[in-house]
Amino acid sequence: MFLVELTYQGPLERIDELLDEHYNNPHGLFALGMVRLAGRLEPRTGGLMVVEGERAEVEAALAADPFIVNGVATARIVEFHPTRPWSGPTG
Repeated sequence: MFLVELTYQGPLERIDELLDEHYNNPHGLFALGMVRLAGRLEPRTGGLMVVEGERAEVEAALAADPFIVNGVATARIVEFHPTRPWSGPTG
């Protein structure tokens, strides 16, 4: 399993223009069903995804991502091995 951190390098206006392509790219992480959880960072400087798959598949899908292709974001991939399932909020 991987954490993928996207860091925006371009203006938010350009990020917004590419959002639909980012989510609907047929060669991307979302279309390939690899994303388990995703969301924007706050402040809005990028995003974070929890991704399942082989590292080579993750790298290839990111290389095809419109944010990366257009140079408006960089990606950092961190591999991790979950040891505990999430059981929901406590309290």
